[in-house]
Amino acid sequence: MSINRRQFVVGGATVAAATTGLAALAGCDDDTAGPETGADLIFVGGPIVTVDGRDTTAEALAVTAGKIAAVGTRQDVMRLRTAETDVIELGGCALLPAFVEAHSHPSQIAATLGPPAVDVRPFVVPTGKEVMQKLADTVRATPRGTQVLLYGIDLLLQPDLQLPTRTQLDALAPDNPVIIVANSGHAAYANSASFQLAGITRDTPDPVGSEYVHGPDGELTGEVRETAALVTLVTPYLRDVAEPNAYENLHWAFGQLAAAGIATTSEHSYSAAQSADLYRRMAADPAVKLRIRAYEMGTPELAKDPAHVAGPRAGADQMFAQIGMKLWADGSPWQGNIFTSFPYLDTEATRRMGLEPHHHGGMNYTPEQVTELATAFIKQGWQLACHVHGDRAVDVVLDAYEKAQSPASARSRLEHVGAMTPAQFQRAARLGVHPSLFIEHVYFWGDPLIDELFGEDHGAHWMSAKSALDAGLRISFHNDGNVSPPDPLGNIATAVTRKAKGSGRVLAPEQRISVTQAVRAQTIDAAWQLHLDTEIGSLEVGKYADLVVLSADPHAVGADALREITVRATYLAGRQTYTAPDG
Repeated sequence: MSINRRQFVVGGATVAAATTGLAALAGCDDDTAGPETGADLIFVGGPIVTVDGRDTTAEALAVTAGKIAAVGTRQDVMRLRTAETDVIELGGCALLPAFVEAHSHPSQIAATLGPPAVDVRPFVVPTGKEVMQKLADTVRATPRGTQVLLYGIDLLLQPDLQLPTRTQLDALAPDNPVIIVANSGHAAYANSASFQLAGITRDTPDPVGSEYVHGPDGELTGEVRETAALVTLVTPYLRDVAEPNAYENLHWAFGQLAAAGIATTSEHSYSAAQSADLYRRMAADPAVKLRIRAYEMGTPELAKDPAHVAGPRAGADQMFAQIGMKLWADGSPWQGNIFTSFPYLDTEATRRMGLEPHHHGGMNYTPEQVTELATAFIKQGWQLACHVHGDRAVDVVLDAYEKAQSPASARSRLEHVGAMTPAQFQRAARLGVHPSLFIEHVYFWGDPLIDELFGEDHGAHWMSAKSALDAGLRISFHNDGNVSPPDPLGNIATAVTRKAKGSGRVLAPEQRISVTQAVRAQTIDAAWQLHLDTEIGSLEVGKYADLVVLSADPHAVGADALREITVRATYLAGRQTYTAPDG
């Protein structure tokens, strides 16, 4: 159907005079104009899926001054129509609360996928051979001395890929600094020119929680691991290449998320010193497409800063606000550095990853360091959000939260939680700590999780959403910024079916959840994690009119058709931020 504004927004005055007006189109002779203080927008002609406490479905919804003014029957809501009201005929499409992504990285989307960076993620470039061709083509087209960044290589999804070394990249790009970032975001590979620009030598000490990898000869191999090392390596690129385009690329990144039906998301790699002005400028734009809640990267320096305290919590009328602190416990399953009680398999893939038989990953930080940071930031009044995948790492983080006495009112969080167990979800519930799951791991990496990394027992139970819900937790789903394409509908489909993309096998079918539960994880429960649930996340009178128009109601299609639903339009506080290109 057409959801182009020119075709589905019908002004009340025009309708009254047109033979093809709304009354004739819908056969509603009682749709009379209301008082002059009526609605700016009225949506009719499709299910209004409210996601309220009773999961009500209504016939119509009205918006006034950016907020929901009425939800109910068509006859009742149309009483708010005036000559100035735009009546939006949904034509059978569904209206839902706009999606909320509680864990994202818009700045990383902008810097690593916006021009001139080159996207080589497996969703775009499926083979290692094509990655290396992209590199060669980019170097050939780039002026001598100009920095080059490729983002997104993945050993598991690009199975012919060989991880590049420093000397190999020196040969391929003798005249340009080159960095290739892994799709996990937890490793990168660079040539000598890039290390020189970053001031990294064989004698540079490893940052806390990170590593500059050395070979047996003591020389840099070209690989760096984890956030602090990556930040140091890519800083010259960010400063000299990305920063001049930062505003335009962030605007583009916002548009990518809005096109996925998202109106509110987070920035989970926020640095106030580096990004505050940019995000405030974005928030001040009357045409801004997203509401952002930021989690600042936690450092010992910020933990010791007496002035680094949380202020009053921002309302949804503020398009940008910092609400929490981001911590890291372990790394990425795709890099072999998550802290588990079970070993990696000995497979061709794990050998290409450089893992020895019976490998167990470890922590990026000691339990004492995690506890110290958590305690300091809780005392400063911040919500915590900690990256954690391995089951043993989850224990460390829950211990830290308990020792820090994180109050349930903080709604502190665990991010990703791939190997988290039912018992750990139950403990988290007792502590008032809630998870955000990277559920699309099951879809994109479901086969490698079982066949290449962890086997059936552990791989199939990855991202156990049902166990989290059974423990009484409020969960959210996310795509983790640039790691996988923004796709709340895909997240919902995966949570309901747990089907792997490659084989179609179902991973741990007992961990499937209902459509209603999955929709809540992308709307009201995600808003709850961001402390915004009283203002957004459901279609209720008085809340902001953050809306998404979908080609179908997720509740009304079969599970295997969920991924086929498309976003037709997105609204932020009653203002349209996206229209499907096919109208």
